[in-house]
Amino acid sequence: MKPWATILIMLCIGPASALAAQTAPDDGGLHLAVLQDDIDAIERHIAAGSDLDAKDAFGSTPLTLATTFDRTDAARLLIGAGADLELRDREGSAPLHIAALLGRVDIAEALLDAGADRQSRNGGGATAFDIAASPIADDEGLFDQLSTALGPLGLALERPAIAAARPRIAQWLRPDEQVLAAVDYRPPAAGDWPVSAPAEQGLDPALVAEFYHDAAALETLHSLLVIRNGQLIAEDYFNAGSASHKASLQSASKSIYSALVGLALEDGCLTDLDRTMVTFLPDDAASPADERKHAITIRDMLQMRAGYPWEETDPALWQTFLEGDYLPLVDAVQLTGDPGAGFQYSNLTTHWLGVVVSHACDTDLPAFAERRLFEPIGIESGEWWQDRYGYYYALLHMTARDAARFGQLYLDDGRYRGRQVIPAAWVRDSLEAHSPDAWRTQMNRQTLGRYLRNVGYGYQWWSGSVGAHEVDFAWGHGGQLIVLIPALDMIVVATAEPFFMQHDEEAWRHERANINLVGKFIASLPTAGQGASP
Repeated sequence: MKPWATILIMLCIGPASALAAQTAPDDGGLHLAVLQDDIDAIERHIAAGSDLDAKDAFGSTPLTLATTFDRTDAARLLIGAGADLELRDREGSAPLHIAALLGRVDIAEALLDAGADRQSRNGGGATAFDIAASPIADDEGLFDQLSTALGPLGLALERPAIAAARPRIAQWLRPDEQVLAAVDYRPPAAGDWPVSAPAEQGLDPALVAEFYHDAAALETLHSLLVIRNGQLIAEDYFNAGSASHKASLQSASKSIYSALVGLALEDGCLTDLDRTMVTFLPDDAASPADERKHAITIRDMLQMRAGYPWEETDPALWQTFLEGDYLPLVDAVQLTGDPGAGFQYSNLTTHWLGVVVSHACDTDLPAFAERRLFEPIGIESGEWWQDRYGYYYALLHMTARDAARFGQLYLDDGRYRGRQVIPAAWVRDSLEAHSPDAWRTQMNRQTLGRYLRNVGYGYQWWSGSVGAHEVDFAWGHGGQLIVLIPALDMIVVATAEPFFMQHDEEAWRHERANINLVGKFIASLPTAGQGASP
Protein backbone atom coordinates (compact mmCIF):
# COMPACT_ATOMS: atom_id res chain seq x y z
CA MET A 1 0.00 0.00 0.00
CA LYS A 2 1.23 3.49 -0.88
CA PRO A 3 -1.31 5.62 0.88
CA TRP A 4 -0.24 9.09 -0.10
CA ALA A 5 1.02 10.90 -3.11
CA THR A 6 3.14 13.17 -0.94
CA ILE A 7 6.11 10.89 -1.62
CA LEU A 8 6.19 12.59 -4.99
CA ILE A 9 6.89 15.99 -3.38
CA MET A 10 10.44 14.94 -2.68
CA LEU A 11 10.90 12.59 -5.61
CA CYS A 12 9.62 14.99 -8.25
CA ILE A 13 10.22 18.57 -7.11
CA GLY A 14 12.82 18.42 -4.41
CA PRO A 15 12.95 20.71 -1.37
CA ALA A 16 10.20 22.71 0.29
CA SER A 17 11.04 25.84 -1.70
CA ALA A 18 10.04 23.99 -4.86
CA LEU A 19 6.75 22.97 -3.23
CA ALA A 20 5.97 26.62 -2.53
CA ALA A 21 6.84 27.61 -6.09
CA GLN A 22 4.62 25.02 -7.78
CA THR A 23 1.37 25.42 -5.83
CA ALA A 24 -1.20 28.15 -6.25
CA PRO A 25 -0.69 31.21 -4.00
CA ASP A 26 -4.07 30.92 -2.27
CA ASP A 27 -3.67 27.36 -1.03
CA GLY A 28 -0.01 26.50 -1.58
CA GLY A 29 0.91 28.72 1.33
CA LEU A 30 -1.23 26.69 3.71
CA HIS A 31 0.34 23.45 2.57
CA LEU A 32 3.80 24.90 3.11
CA ALA A 33 2.84 26.35 6.50
CA VAL A 34 1.71 22.88 7.61
CA LEU A 35 4.85 21.28 6.28
CA GLN A 36 6.97 23.81 8.21
CA ASP A 37 4.72 23.51 11.29
CA ASP A 38 4.20 27.27 11.27
CA ILE A 39 1.19 27.57 13.58
CA ASP A 40 0.92 31.36 13.29
CA ALA A 41 0.80 31.13 9.51
CA ILE A 42 -1.81 28.36 9.67
CA GLU A 43 -3.99 30.49 11.93
CA ARG A 44 -3.69 33.42 9.52
CA HIS A 45 -4.77 31.21 6.62
CA ILE A 46 -7.76 29.96 8.59
CA ALA A 47 -8.75 33.50 9.56
CA ALA A 48 -8.40 34.64 5.95
CA GLY A 49 -10.71 31.91 4.72
CA SER A 50 -8.13 29.83 2.83
CA ASP A 51 -9.46 26.61 1.33
CA LEU A 52 -8.72 24.02 4.02
CA ASP A 53 -9.48 21.14 1.67
CA ALA A 54 -7.47 22.22 -1.36
CA LYS A 55 -5.32 19.48 -2.83
CA ASP A 56 -1.85 20.14 -4.12
CA ALA A 57 -0.59 18.79 -7.42
CA PHE A 58 -0.14 15.37 -5.80
CA GLY A 59 -3.55 15.02 -4.15
CA SER A 60 -2.56 16.00 -0.60
CA THR A 61 -4.72 18.25 1.55
CA PRO A 62 -3.22 20.27 4.41
CA LEU A 63 -4.70 17.72 6.83
CA THR A 64 -3.10 14.88 4.90
CA LEU A 65 0.29 16.60 5.25
CA ALA A 66 -0.26 17.35 8.94
CA THR A 67 -1.05 13.69 9.62
CA THR A 68 1.83 12.37 7.56
CA PHE A 69 4.42 14.65 9.16
CA ASP A 70 2.92 14.37 12.66
CA ARG A 71 2.10 18.06 12.93
CA THR A 72 -0.33 17.52 15.82
CA ASP A 73 -1.15 21.16 16.61
CA ALA A 74 -1.61 21.93 12.93
CA ALA A 75 -3.93 18.93 12.54
CA ARG A 76 -6.03 20.01 15.51
CA LEU A 77 -6.32 23.53 14.12
CA LEU A 78 -7.42 22.24 10.73
CA ILE A 79 -9.90 19.79 12.24
CA GLY A 80 -11.32 22.44 14.52
CA ALA A 81 -11.69 24.83 11.60
CA GLY A 82 -13.76 22.31 9.66
CA ALA A 83 -11.30 20.53 7.36
CA ASP A 84 -12.91 17.56 5.60
CA LEU A 85 -11.86 14.43 7.50
CA GLU A 86 -12.70 12.03 4.69
CA LEU A 87 -10.89 13.50 1.68
CA ARG A 88 -8.65 10.88 0.10
CA ASP A 89 -5.28 11.14 -1.52
CA ARG A 90 -4.61 9.58 -4.89
CA GLU A 91 -4.10 6.17 -3.31
CA GLY A 92 -7.48 6.31 -1.59
CA SER A 93 -6.31 6.98 1.97
CA ALA A 94 -8.05 9.39 4.34
CA PRO A 95 -6.14 11.00 7.23
CA LEU A 96 -7.36 8.33 9.67
CA HIS A 97 -5.78 5.59 7.53
CA ILE A 98 -2.49 7.49 7.55
CA ALA A 99 -2.65 8.11 11.29
CA ALA A 100 -3.21 4.37 11.86
CA LEU A 101 -0.32 3.40 9.63
CA LEU A 102 2.19 5.82 11.15
CA GLY A 103 1.04 5.52 14.75
CA ARG A 104 0.00 9.18 15.03
CA VAL A 105 -1.84 8.69 18.33
CA ASP A 106 -2.78 12.28 19.11
CA ILE A 107 -3.97 12.98 15.57
CA ALA A 108 -5.94 9.73 15.45
CA GLU A 109 -7.63 10.69 18.71
CA ALA A 110 -8.49 14.15 17.35
CA LEU A 111 -9.87 12.67 14.14
CA LEU A 112 -12.04 10.18 15.99
CA ASP A 113 -13.28 12.81 18.44
CA ALA A 114 -14.30 14.91 15.43
CA GLY A 115 -16.26 12.02 13.92
CA ALA A 116 -13.90 10.50 11.35
CA ASP A 117 -15.43 7.44 9.71
CA ARG A 118 -13.70 4.46 11.28
CA GLN A 119 -15.41 2.08 8.85
CA SER A 120 -14.15 3.75 5.67
CA ARG A 121 -11.73 1.76 3.55
CA ASN A 122 -8.69 2.90 1.63
CA GLY A 123 -7.78 2.03 -1.92
CA GLY A 124 -6.56 -1.36 -0.72
CA GLY A 125 -9.89 -2.21 0.90
CA ALA A 126 -8.50 -1.79 4.43
CA THR A 127 -10.04 0.08 7.35
CA ALA A 128 -7.88 2.07 9.73
CA PHE A 129 -8.26 -0.84 12.16
CA ASP A 130 -6.96 -3.32 9.57
CA ILE A 131 -3.90 -1.12 9.13
CA ALA A 132 -3.26 -0.45 12.82
CA ALA A 133 -3.75 -4.10 13.77
CA SER A 134 -1.25 -5.39 11.20
CA PRO A 135 2.30 -6.25 12.25
CA ILE A 136 4.59 -3.30 11.62
CA ALA A 137 6.83 -5.63 9.63
CA ASP A 138 4.18 -5.60 6.89
CA ASP A 139 4.92 -1.94 6.25
CA GLU A 140 8.70 -1.83 6.65
CA GLY A 141 9.26 -1.48 2.91
CA LEU A 142 6.90 1.47 2.73
CA PHE A 143 8.52 3.06 5.78
CA ASP A 144 11.90 2.81 4.08
CA GLN A 145 10.55 4.57 0.99
CA LEU A 146 8.96 7.31 3.06
CA SER A 147 12.05 7.88 5.17
CA THR A 148 14.25 8.19 2.11
CA ALA A 149 11.87 10.45 0.21
CA LEU A 150 10.46 12.64 2.96
CA GLY A 151 13.06 12.55 5.72
CA PRO A 152 14.73 15.72 4.39
CA LEU A 153 11.36 17.47 4.67
CA GLY A 154 11.05 16.58 8.35
CA LEU A 155 9.32 13.19 8.33
CA ALA A 156 10.21 11.19 11.44
CA LEU A 157 9.39 7.47 11.53
CA GLU A 158 10.50 5.98 14.83
CA ARG A 159 9.73 2.31 14.36
CA PRO A 160 9.51 1.30 18.05
CA ALA A 161 7.17 4.20 18.79
CA ILE A 162 4.96 3.31 15.81
CA ALA A 163 4.88 -0.35 16.86
CA ALA A 164 3.78 0.67 20.35
CA ALA A 165 1.20 3.19 19.13
CA ARG A 166 -0.63 1.10 16.55
CA PRO A 167 -2.28 -1.37 18.98
CA ARG A 168 -3.53 1.58 21.04
CA ILE A 169 -5.10 3.15 17.95
CA ALA A 170 -6.54 -0.21 16.91
CA GLN A 171 -8.30 -0.54 20.25
CA TRP A 172 -9.95 2.86 19.81
CA LEU A 173 -11.21 1.81 16.40
CA ARG A 174 -13.25 -1.15 17.63
CA PRO A 175 -16.99 -0.57 18.24
CA ASP A 176 -18.12 -0.32 21.85
CA GLU A 177 -20.40 -2.75 23.67
CA GLN A 178 -23.50 -0.60 23.17
CA VAL A 179 -23.02 -0.61 19.40
CA LEU A 180 -22.43 -4.36 19.32
CA ALA A 181 -25.48 -5.08 21.48
CA ALA A 182 -27.68 -3.68 18.72
CA VAL A 183 -26.31 -5.99 16.00
CA ASP A 184 -28.69 -8.79 15.04
CA TYR A 185 -27.03 -11.66 13.24
CA ARG A 186 -29.41 -14.43 14.29
CA PRO A 187 -30.22 -16.73 11.37
CA PRO A 188 -33.75 -16.54 9.97
CA ALA A 189 -35.68 -19.73 9.34
CA ALA A 190 -32.92 -22.02 8.15
CA GLY A 191 -34.63 -24.97 6.51
CA ASP A 192 -32.63 -28.11 7.17
CA TRP A 193 -29.68 -26.25 8.66
CA PRO A 194 -29.54 -26.78 12.43
CA VAL A 195 -29.30 -23.40 14.17
CA SER A 196 -27.34 -22.52 17.28
CA ALA A 197 -25.94 -19.47 19.09
CA PRO A 198 -22.24 -18.54 19.13
CA ALA A 199 -21.88 -19.03 22.88
CA GLU A 200 -23.35 -22.52 22.59
CA GLN A 201 -20.56 -23.33 20.14
CA GLY A 202 -17.77 -21.81 22.23
CA LEU A 203 -17.49 -18.41 20.52
CA ASP A 204 -17.63 -14.95 22.04
CA PRO A 205 -20.87 -13.35 20.74
CA ALA A 206 -19.14 -9.95 20.73
CA LEU A 207 -16.67 -11.13 18.10
CA VAL A 208 -19.50 -12.33 15.89
CA ALA A 209 -21.41 -9.08 16.45
CA GLU A 210 -18.36 -7.04 15.45
CA PHE A 211 -18.05 -9.13 12.30
CA TYR A 212 -21.60 -8.32 11.25
CA HIS A 213 -21.29 -4.69 12.36
CA ASP A 214 -18.30 -4.33 10.02
CA ALA A 215 -20.13 -6.17 7.25
CA ALA A 216 -23.05 -3.73 7.30
CA ALA A 217 -20.70 -0.91 6.22
CA LEU A 218 -19.62 -2.63 3.00
CA GLU A 219 -21.20 -1.48 -0.22
CA THR A 220 -21.07 -4.67 -2.30
CA LEU A 221 -21.43 -7.50 0.23
CA HIS A 222 -24.58 -9.60 -0.27
CA SER A 223 -24.43 -12.38 2.32
CA LEU A 224 -22.43 -13.53 5.31
CA LEU A 225 -22.80 -16.90 7.05
CA VAL A 226 -20.89 -18.55 9.90
CA ILE A 227 -21.20 -22.27 10.60
CA ARG A 228 -19.51 -24.06 13.49
CA ASN A 229 -19.72 -27.75 14.37
CA GLY A 230 -22.29 -28.12 11.61
CA GLN A 231 -24.53 -25.49 13.23
CA LEU A 232 -25.56 -22.24 11.52
CA ILE A 233 -24.69 -19.65 14.19
CA ALA A 234 -24.86 -16.36 12.25
CA GLU A 235 -26.43 -15.21 9.00
CA ASP A 236 -27.39 -11.91 7.44
CA TYR A 237 -27.95 -10.37 4.02
CA PHE A 238 -26.95 -6.94 2.79
CA ASN A 239 -27.54 -4.62 -0.14
CA ALA A 240 -29.09 -6.74 -2.92
CA GLY A 241 -28.61 -10.06 -1.14
CA SER A 242 -31.23 -12.48 0.18
CA ALA A 243 -31.49 -16.07 1.36
CA SER A 244 -33.12 -17.09 -1.91
CA HIS A 245 -30.70 -15.26 -4.21
CA LYS A 246 -28.53 -17.59 -6.30
CA ALA A 247 -25.25 -15.71 -6.33
CA SER A 248 -22.62 -15.96 -9.02
CA LEU A 249 -19.76 -17.75 -7.32
CA GLN A 250 -17.31 -16.57 -9.97
CA SER A 251 -14.02 -18.46 -9.59
CA ALA A 252 -15.13 -20.12 -6.37
CA SER A 253 -16.81 -22.43 -8.91
CA LYS A 254 -13.34 -23.81 -9.67
CA SER A 255 -13.39 -25.71 -6.39
CA ILE A 256 -16.64 -27.38 -7.50
CA TYR A 257 -14.97 -28.37 -10.78
CA SER A 258 -12.23 -29.98 -8.71
CA ALA A 259 -14.89 -32.05 -6.95
CA LEU A 260 -16.26 -33.17 -10.32
CA VAL A 261 -12.79 -34.37 -11.36
CA GLY A 262 -12.57 -36.38 -8.14
CA LEU A 263 -15.97 -37.93 -8.78
CA ALA A 264 -14.97 -38.80 -12.35
CA LEU A 265 -11.96 -40.63 -10.92
CA GLU A 266 -14.17 -42.48 -8.45
CA ASP A 267 -16.52 -43.50 -11.27
CA GLY A 268 -13.59 -44.76 -13.34
CA CYS A 269 -14.17 -42.31 -16.22
CA LEU A 270 -10.74 -40.94 -15.41
CA THR A 271 -8.20 -43.47 -14.31
CA ASP A 272 -5.09 -41.42 -13.67
CA LEU A 273 -4.37 -37.76 -13.00
CA ASP A 274 -1.20 -38.12 -15.04
CA ARG A 275 -3.14 -38.77 -18.22
CA THR A 276 -2.75 -35.90 -20.63
CA MET A 277 -5.31 -33.19 -21.29
CA VAL A 278 -5.38 -33.70 -25.06
CA THR A 279 -6.45 -37.33 -24.57
CA PHE A 280 -9.87 -36.12 -23.46
CA LEU A 281 -10.39 -33.12 -25.72
CA PRO A 282 -12.54 -33.17 -28.87
CA ASP A 283 -10.67 -33.68 -32.12
CA ASP A 284 -10.57 -30.01 -33.12
CA ALA A 285 -8.64 -29.14 -29.95
CA ALA A 286 -6.59 -32.30 -29.44
CA SER A 287 -3.63 -31.51 -31.69
CA PRO A 288 -2.04 -28.23 -30.61
CA ALA A 289 1.07 -27.20 -32.51
CA ASP A 290 3.16 -26.64 -29.38
CA GLU A 291 4.39 -30.10 -28.42
CA ARG A 292 4.61 -29.07 -24.78
CA LYS A 293 0.82 -28.90 -24.65
CA HIS A 294 0.66 -32.62 -25.40
CA ALA A 295 2.41 -33.18 -22.08
CA ILE A 296 -0.06 -31.21 -19.93
CA THR A 297 -1.61 -33.60 -17.43
CA ILE A 298 -4.88 -33.40 -15.57
CA ARG A 299 -2.80 -33.02 -12.39
CA ASP A 300 -1.07 -29.99 -13.93
CA MET A 301 -4.46 -28.50 -14.71
CA LEU A 302 -5.81 -29.07 -11.22
CA GLN A 303 -2.75 -27.42 -9.70
CA MET A 304 -2.75 -24.48 -12.15
CA ARG A 305 0.58 -25.68 -13.51
CA ALA A 306 -0.44 -26.23 -17.12
CA GLY A 307 1.63 -23.25 -18.27
CA TYR A 308 -1.21 -21.12 -19.66
CA PRO A 309 -1.22 -17.44 -18.60
CA TRP A 310 -3.69 -15.53 -16.46
CA GLU A 311 -6.00 -13.96 -19.01
CA GLU A 312 -6.53 -10.67 -17.14
CA THR A 313 -2.82 -9.83 -17.37
CA ASP A 314 -2.89 -9.41 -21.16
CA PRO A 315 -5.52 -7.04 -22.66
CA ALA A 316 -5.46 -8.79 -26.04
CA LEU A 317 -5.83 -12.23 -24.45
CA TRP A 318 -8.60 -10.95 -22.19
CA GLN A 319 -10.52 -9.64 -25.17
CA THR A 320 -10.14 -13.02 -26.86
CA PHE A 321 -11.32 -14.69 -23.68
CA LEU A 322 -14.45 -12.54 -23.60
CA GLU A 323 -15.45 -13.78 -27.06
CA GLY A 324 -16.15 -17.27 -25.68
CA ASP A 325 -14.44 -19.34 -28.39
CA TYR A 326 -12.56 -21.50 -25.91
CA LEU A 327 -11.67 -24.75 -27.69
CA PRO A 328 -9.47 -23.12 -30.36
CA LEU A 329 -7.58 -21.35 -27.57
CA VAL A 330 -6.05 -24.65 -26.48
CA ASP A 331 -3.82 -24.20 -29.51
CA ALA A 332 -3.94 -20.43 -30.01
CA VAL A 333 -2.94 -19.24 -26.54
CA GLN A 334 0.81 -19.44 -26.07
CA LEU A 335 2.24 -21.07 -22.96
CA THR A 336 4.23 -18.75 -20.72
CA GLY A 337 5.73 -21.61 -18.74
CA ASP A 338 6.50 -25.27 -19.21
CA PRO A 339 3.80 -27.70 -18.03
CA GLY A 340 4.31 -28.66 -14.41
CA ALA A 341 7.07 -26.12 -13.87
CA GLY A 342 5.26 -23.57 -11.72
CA PHE A 343 1.98 -22.03 -10.65
CA GLN A 344 0.17 -19.85 -13.20
CA TYR A 345 -3.47 -19.01 -12.61
CA SER A 346 -5.62 -19.63 -15.69
CA ASN A 347 -9.40 -19.49 -16.14
CA LEU A 348 -9.20 -21.37 -19.42
CA THR A 349 -7.41 -24.27 -17.75
CA THR A 350 -10.37 -24.83 -15.43
CA HIS A 351 -12.81 -24.60 -18.33
CA TRP A 352 -10.90 -27.31 -20.15
CA LEU A 353 -11.03 -29.46 -16.99
CA GLY A 354 -14.82 -29.38 -17.41
CA VAL A 355 -14.44 -30.41 -21.05
CA VAL A 356 -12.19 -33.29 -19.94
CA VAL A 357 -14.80 -34.56 -17.46
CA SER A 358 -17.59 -34.23 -20.04
CA HIS A 359 -15.68 -36.29 -22.61
CA ALA A 360 -14.15 -38.79 -20.23
CA CYS A 361 -17.54 -39.59 -18.67
CA ASP A 362 -19.51 -39.07 -21.91
CA THR A 363 -21.94 -36.82 -20.08
CA ASP A 364 -23.47 -33.39 -19.93
CA LEU A 365 -21.56 -31.65 -17.13
CA PRO A 366 -24.62 -30.20 -15.29
CA ALA A 367 -26.31 -33.61 -15.38
CA PHE A 368 -23.17 -35.24 -13.97
CA ALA A 369 -22.86 -32.59 -11.26
CA GLU A 370 -26.52 -32.91 -10.32
CA ARG A 371 -26.41 -36.69 -10.06
CA ARG A 372 -23.04 -37.07 -8.32
CA LEU A 373 -22.75 -33.92 -6.21
CA PHE A 374 -25.66 -31.49 -5.97
CA GLU A 375 -28.58 -33.86 -5.39
CA PRO A 376 -26.78 -35.95 -2.75
CA ILE A 377 -26.13 -32.88 -0.57
CA GLY A 378 -29.28 -30.91 -1.36
CA ILE A 379 -27.89 -28.13 -3.56
CA GLU A 380 -30.18 -26.46 -6.09
CA SER A 381 -27.84 -24.87 -8.59
CA GLY A 382 -28.88 -21.97 -10.77
CA GLU A 383 -27.68 -20.56 -14.07
CA TRP A 384 -24.63 -22.21 -15.63
CA TRP A 385 -23.07 -20.40 -18.55
CA GLN A 386 -22.03 -22.20 -21.79
CA ASP A 387 -19.34 -21.31 -24.28
CA ARG A 388 -19.96 -21.22 -28.04
CA TYR A 389 -19.29 -24.94 -28.32
CA GLY A 390 -21.88 -25.83 -25.71
CA TYR A 391 -19.40 -26.68 -22.95
CA TYR A 392 -20.15 -25.36 -19.49
CA TYR A 393 -17.89 -22.72 -18.03
CA ALA A 394 -16.84 -22.69 -14.34
CA LEU A 395 -19.31 -19.99 -13.37
CA LEU A 396 -22.01 -21.49 -11.17
CA HIS A 397 -24.84 -19.82 -9.27
CA MET A 398 -26.19 -20.95 -5.89
CA THR A 399 -27.50 -19.55 -2.64
CA ALA A 400 -25.13 -18.72 0.18
CA ARG A 401 -26.52 -21.60 2.22
CA ASP A 402 -25.87 -24.04 -0.61
CA ALA A 403 -22.33 -22.68 -0.94
CA ALA A 404 -21.95 -23.37 2.79
CA ARG A 405 -23.29 -26.88 2.22
CA PHE A 406 -20.52 -27.50 -0.30
CA GLY A 407 -17.97 -26.14 2.17
CA GLN A 408 -19.32 -28.38 4.92
CA LEU A 409 -18.89 -31.39 2.64
CA TYR A 410 -15.17 -30.65 2.37
CA LEU A 411 -14.83 -29.82 6.06
CA ASP A 412 -16.32 -33.25 6.81
CA ASP A 413 -13.88 -35.13 4.55
CA GLY A 414 -16.46 -35.61 1.81
CA ARG A 415 -19.26 -37.04 4.00
CA TYR A 416 -22.81 -35.76 4.13
CA ARG A 417 -25.30 -37.17 6.65
CA GLY A 418 -23.38 -40.39 6.92
CA ARG A 419 -22.87 -40.83 3.18
CA GLN A 420 -19.43 -40.59 1.58
CA VAL A 421 -20.23 -38.31 -1.37
CA ILE A 422 -16.63 -37.49 -2.35
CA PRO A 423 -13.71 -39.77 -1.46
CA ALA A 424 -11.94 -38.55 1.69
CA ALA A 425 -8.58 -39.03 0.01
CA TRP A 426 -9.65 -36.68 -2.79
CA VAL A 427 -10.67 -34.02 -0.29
CA ARG A 428 -7.29 -34.27 1.44
CA ASP A 429 -5.38 -34.13 -1.84
CA SER A 430 -7.45 -31.17 -3.04
CA LEU A 431 -6.77 -29.12 0.09
CA GLU A 432 -3.05 -29.85 0.19
CA ALA A 433 -0.94 -26.84 -0.79
CA HIS A 434 0.76 -28.29 -3.86
CA SER A 435 2.00 -24.77 -4.66
CA PRO A 436 2.66 -23.24 -1.22
CA ASP A 437 4.02 -20.03 -2.75
CA ALA A 438 1.21 -19.52 -5.26
CA TRP A 439 0.34 -15.92 -4.35
CA ARG A 440 3.97 -14.82 -4.20
CA THR A 441 4.55 -16.49 -7.56
CA GLN A 442 1.47 -14.92 -9.13
CA MET A 443 1.51 -11.43 -7.60
CA ASN A 444 4.93 -11.12 -5.94
CA ARG A 445 3.23 -10.35 -2.63
CA GLN A 446 3.53 -11.96 0.78
CA THR A 447 -0.06 -11.32 1.82
CA LEU A 448 -3.53 -11.24 0.31
CA GLY A 449 -5.13 -8.19 1.87
CA ARG A 450 -4.13 -7.33 5.42
CA TYR A 451 -4.67 -10.75 6.99
CA LEU A 452 -4.20 -13.72 4.63
CA ARG A 453 -0.63 -14.99 4.50
CA ASN A 454 1.29 -17.93 3.06
CA VAL A 455 -1.27 -18.26 0.28
CA GLY A 456 -0.91 -21.52 -1.61
CA TYR A 457 -2.90 -23.62 -4.07
CA GLY A 458 -4.08 -27.22 -4.14
CA TYR A 459 -6.50 -28.78 -6.61
CA GLN A 460 -8.50 -25.65 -7.51
CA TRP A 461 -8.60 -24.68 -3.82
CA TRP A 462 -6.58 -21.92 -2.16
CA SER A 463 -4.93 -22.26 1.24
CA GLY A 464 -3.28 -19.89 3.68
CA SER A 465 -2.98 -18.72 7.26
CA VAL A 466 -4.82 -15.99 9.13
CA GLY A 467 -3.30 -15.20 12.49
CA ALA A 468 -2.95 -18.54 14.27
CA HIS A 469 -5.40 -20.31 11.95
CA GLU A 470 -4.79 -22.41 8.85
CA VAL A 471 -7.52 -22.04 6.26
CA ASP A 472 -8.61 -23.48 2.92
CA PHE A 473 -10.85 -21.42 0.69
CA ALA A 474 -12.73 -21.22 -2.55
CA TRP A 475 -12.40 -17.69 -3.89
CA GLY A 476 -14.21 -15.80 -6.64
CA HIS A 477 -13.93 -12.32 -8.10
CA GLY A 478 -15.83 -9.63 -6.23
CA GLY A 479 -15.23 -11.35 -2.90
CA GLN A 480 -17.08 -14.68 -3.14
CA LEU A 481 -15.59 -16.84 -0.37
CA ILE A 482 -16.12 -20.27 1.11
CA VAL A 483 -13.53 -20.44 3.89
CA LEU A 484 -12.81 -23.60 5.86
CA ILE A 485 -11.14 -23.36 9.28
CA PRO A 486 -10.58 -27.03 10.04
CA ALA A 487 -9.14 -26.69 13.56
CA LEU A 488 -12.28 -24.83 14.67
CA ASP A 489 -14.71 -26.96 12.61
CA MET A 490 -15.90 -23.66 11.12
CA ILE A 491 -16.99 -22.28 7.76
CA VAL A 492 -17.40 -18.65 6.72
CA VAL A 493 -19.29 -17.89 3.51
CA ALA A 494 -19.49 -14.50 1.83
CA THR A 495 -21.14 -13.59 -1.46
CA ALA A 496 -20.98 -10.16 -3.05
CA GLU A 497 -21.47 -8.12 -6.20
CA PRO A 498 -19.60 -10.30 -8.74
CA PHE A 499 -18.33 -7.44 -10.94
CA PHE A 500 -18.86 -9.74 -13.90
CA MET A 501 -16.22 -9.02 -16.55
CA GLN A 502 -15.15 -5.90 -14.65
CA HIS A 503 -11.54 -6.14 -13.55
CA ASP A 504 -10.67 -2.52 -12.81
CA GLU A 505 -9.42 -0.94 -9.60
CA GLU A 506 -12.95 -0.31 -8.32
CA ALA A 507 -13.78 -4.02 -8.49
CA TRP A 508 -10.54 -5.07 -6.82
CA ARG A 509 -10.95 -2.47 -4.04
CA HIS A 510 -14.32 -3.91 -3.09
CA GLU A 511 -13.04 -7.46 -3.39
CA ARG A 512 -10.11 -6.72 -1.08
CA ALA A 513 -12.54 -5.10 1.37
CA ASN A 514 -14.56 -8.34 1.56
CA ILE A 515 -11.40 -10.40 1.97
CA ASN A 516 -10.19 -8.10 4.76
CA LEU A 517 -13.58 -8.31 6.47
CA VAL A 518 -13.39 -12.10 6.67
CA GLY A 519 -9.69 -12.01 7.51
CA LYS A 520 -10.20 -9.69 10.46
CA PHE A 521 -12.87 -11.99 11.91
CA ILE A 522 -10.79 -15.14 11.55
CA ALA A 523 -7.73 -13.42 13.03
CA SER A 524 -9.80 -12.47 16.09
CA LEU A 525 -10.90 -16.04 16.80
CA PRO A 526 -9.28 -18.00 19.62
CA THR A 527 -7.44 -21.14 18.72
CA ALA A 528 -8.97 -24.51 19.51
CA GLY A 529 -9.03 -25.03 23.26
CA GLN A 530 -8.70 -21.34 24.17
CA GLY A 531 -12.38 -20.84 24.85
CA ALA A 532 -14.53 -17.94 23.81
CA SER A 533 -12.57 -14.98 25.11
CA PRO A 534 -11.44 -12.49 22.42
